[in-house]
Amino acid sequence: MEPLRRFLAQAREFWAGLGLPRRILLVAATVALVAALGVGAYLSGTNYVPLYRDLSPDEAGAMRTALTTQNIPVQLSRDATTVLVPEERAAEAKVTLAAAGLPSRGGKGYELFDETSLMTTPFVQSVNYQRALQAELGRSIAQLEAVQSARVLIARPEPSPFVRDQRQPTASVILKLKQGAGMSRAAAAGIVSLVARSVEGLKPENVTVVDSGGRLLSDPHAGDRDSLPTPQLEYRRELEAYLADKAEKMLGPHLGPGRAVVQVSADINFQHVKELQETYAPDGKVVRTEKQTSSKSSGASARGPVGAVSNVARAGGAATGGGGGGGGGTSSLEESQTDYALTKTTRDIEDRMGAVTRLTVAALVDLTPQGEGGSPLISPTDAQEIIQRAVGFKSGRDEVKLTNVRLTGPIGPPGPDETLTKIQQFQAYVGLARNISLALAVMLVVLIGALLALRRRRVPEPPPAAAPAPSEDERRRAELDRLLDMARTDPERVAAVFRAMVGAPAG
Repeated sequence: MEPLRRFLAQAREFWAGLGLPRRILLVAATVALVAALGVGAYLSGTNYVPLYRDLSPDEAGAMRTALTTQNIPVQLSRDATTVLVPEERAAEAKVTLAAAGLPSRGGKGYELFDETSLMTTPFVQSVNYQRALQAELGRSIAQLEAVQSARVLIARPEPSPFVRDQRQPTASVILKLKQGAGMSRAAAAGIVSLVARSVEGLKPENVTVVDSGGRLLSDPHAGDRDSLPTPQLEYRRELEAYLADKAEKMLGPHLGPGRAVVQVSADINFQHVKELQETYAPDGKVVRTEKQTSSKSSGASARGPVGAVSNVARAGGAATGGGGGGGGGTSSLEESQTDYALTKTTRDIEDRMGAVTRLTVAALVDLTPQGEGGSPLISPTDAQEIIQRAVGFKSGRDEVKLTNVRLTGPIGPPGPDETLTKIQQFQAYVGLARNISLALAVMLVVLIGALLALRRRRVPEPPPAAAPAPSEDERRRAELDRLLDMARTDPERVAAVFRAMVGAPAG
């Protein structure tokens, strides 16, 4: 501690002995030195940029080996999924990897046969062919917009001479989707068709497509389509899948992928009914036709009906005929007939085939808040309203049942790589330090120049230094030389001086 105290005391003494201009100059020089060191550290450092992301460890290792062979510096992220190279050599690194066939995105394809030799057995060739076919299918599927990488596995059983022992080949496709992307049932069906038509003897119903989260993307009932008597069931399945996918996509931006599962059951009327209805309104009293008839007659008239019977006398009475006395008279006849028109309605009704008669929706949603103490993403009421609007809910006809549960799927899109984020932040800080250092360096140069100019202007010229005082020997020698000169030039005067000094009489 004693040396440190002594050093601090000397530093304070040195600082106190400096004037104001020297203090300013010392501080400016120190800041300039620090800025120069910062600029030098930045210029000597290397700025790494991501070359490829989301790689498998095998691909990342192969890339590192290929780049190291060409003396290109390379770094890997903490999870070994991102390759970083110096920014100025990024283009060179891409060309180098492309020449090496990297990234392979699924392994080697038909280039495996470039490495075969004459000693290759048929079994090895068969295995290599299957490996190459799997890799080529994986590359083809990875070209889809929503797919980041794909892996295809094909199981081809050994051929058997017995028909009952023959088994059909099967295939499985594992997809890694891009962040925020989804795979529709139609796109999955296209992948199934691609794989089935690329492998001999493979049927579409024997192809399974899943994503990296384990969700089944292909249609498990695809094999039953050919046995359907009508396309009615297929239409129903497509409608249900469409409505369920529509509801999940609308919930996705609010909850995140994997936090909502929706299933729809639709009742559809497939009957084709044509009906003709005629309706009469009995209360309608509209006169359509009206007919009235009137007649009159006068004179004698028989009082009985015409004929012999009326003229035959009955027992105990007079005859009704003309024997007793008919009398004269007048008769009249009036007839009225009115026809009313009834109201008649005729309807030709034809029911549209395929109309939805009822929708039943079941939804499992995860409304768990993200993080501790966080608020819920949306309320159950809002989630149910979103589902109702997505499926075209009609009150009194349809039913929606929503259940809030904790799902084990992904809570949200995967975050960025931590190591890559730190590297990018460090590069941002380095860039900021570079700009600040350059600005400080320019300011210091200007300040130092101004201080130097000001000092030259205000500090006066120092007076010429006086000649150093002669030493004692030099002074005596100079006096002796002067006396000798006087003796040579004026000997009388010198003799008088000596006589005065020794006290001798002049003469």
